Amino acid sequence: MKQMDEISKYLCLLLRHQPDKAELDMDKHGWVSVEQLISGINRHSQYHIDRTMLECIVSADKKGRYRFDDEHKKIKCCQGHSIPWVEPELNYCEPPEFLYHGTTTKALEAIEESGAIKKMKRHAVHMQADIGKAWQSAERWHKTPVVLKIAASEMAHDGYTFGVTENEVWCTEEVPVKYICERGYSK
Repeated sequence: MKQMDEISKYLCLLLRHQPDKAELDMDKHGWVSVEQLISGINRHSQYHIDRTMLECIVSADKKGRYRFDDEHKKIKCCQGHSIPWVEPELNYCEPPEFLYHGTTTKALEAIEESGAIKKMKRHAVHMQADIGKAWQSAERWHKTPVVLKIAASEMAHDGYTFGVTENEVWCTEEVPVKYICERGYSK
């Protein structure tokens, strides 16, 4: 199980940030050939993977980070790319009244100092409609987690654009601190 987690993290690295590490030909939406991914991992890393293991990693991922195309010939990460030319496939629509952003108390200090939740090196700020998933994101940093409640509907009314990924992650360019309506420091 530990090795599967390590391979999953490595998949994220390749599919979100560094496709060149495994010589992957990625299209503008982040899709790569499954065969090329398997071959690239086996040639350029310490890991050995086959289609069965890849299918298992994708189906076991609690966040639904990965997507296969209908024929399972291509794979991508749904969001979180730092590759400047990748355009995440989003469904642009009206967000729910509130969304939640998982982060850390240390990052919250930087957010308040800068005046906004920034996308940093990624394409967008990520939020969840489900507060539990936001806590899951906040806890992954192994620091003091915090979940911020965002007045998303008010933001949309004020002209901010929202898109949602296939795995239900809500994205926007930035969130000014005036739209943070609650800061939760514990579950």
